Amino acid sequence: MKARLLSLRSGVTLTALLAALALALAHVPGVAHIGPLSVALLLGLAWRAVVAVPESQRQGIGFSAKTLLRLGIILLGVRLNLDLVLQAGPKILLLDLTVITTGLVGITWLGRRLGLDPTLACLIAVDSSICGASAVAAAAPTLRARDDETALVIPMCSLIGTTAMLVFTFVQQVHPFSDTRYGLMSGAVLHEVAQVMAAVNPVPSAIEVGTMTKLTRVVLLVPAVFGLGWWMARQQGGRAARAHAAVPKPWFVLGFLVVGVVNTVAFHLPTVSHARLQALDEWMLDAANGLMAMAMAGMGLQVDFARLRENGLRTVATAVLGWLALATIAAGEIWALTR
Repeated sequence: MKARLLSLRSGVTLTALLAALALALAHVPGVAHIGPLSVALLLGLAWRAVVAVPESQRQGIGFSAKTLLRLGIILLGVRLNLDLVLQAGPKILLLDLTVITTGLVGITWLGRRLGLDPTLACLIAVDSSICGASAVAAAAPTLRARDDETALVIPMCSLIGTTAMLVFTFVQQVHPFSDTRYGLMSGAVLHEVAQVMAAVNPVPSAIEVGTMTKLTRVVLLVPAVFGLGWWMARQQGGRAARAHAAVPKPWFVLGFLVVGVVNTVAFHLPTVSHARLQALDEWMLDAANGLMAMAMAGMGLQVDFARLRENGLRTVATAVLGWLALATIAAGEIWALTR
């Protein structure tokens, strides 16, 4: 029992150190828009490539990659502002539903056509369509994705999103669109919340609409993950009961939603100090980011590099072409909704 605890502690400590380094590096200019989760995953990959991971650390690394991931996702629910989503209006909801539905179906189909495994293709679709690394982390257990698949998708899509953010900012400066259209486009198709905020900050009147559009996509993560669970059951085939039993239940996504609802309601209670609640939210968000960074480092430490090389080019093609198609569809719908 003592040896098992020491093994658990050793692996968890390694992921904690890599996560702390990733969180520190995430404040470096030029790295911030990639996000701490991608940085943590890349550090885990680098460590595994340079240093052999001993068997004694595998239990703790696996604990970080699975259990701590789910706890982090639950705490991440404080990022949900349901009031903001309710203010978004039917046009933003329609736009986000179009982006998510089209992205999940279309990018998954494209990946399959290019020869990718259905799970890997779906992870790319989740990252591009919903909310980047957080969405992939939430969907991966339900899809039973391997660590090497997650490790391939998250940093690659973060790089695509960061590049798109820089292009959006440049185009808006040299050939400006209306602030509303720019905010809608940024919130609807950029991968990470940080990328959306970086894109809309130079255009103050686009901040609100961009934030509402992005956070509505975040809320829609919950039904999307449950829908993916149903899809996973159908993909397995065979008897319905057997498939239902085999698909992991995304209880932690319900926890994510419950935390968001409780947090939103708490801000409406007259006896609650908004300043203290805001401080608590910031602490929970920091804890969520720390736990999820540990999970990403753990995933990187468990990756099979042979599998990464096997699917690399097809994955890049799926992610780039899929995102370009999704952005084109979103731009057409935004033009139609705002003319």
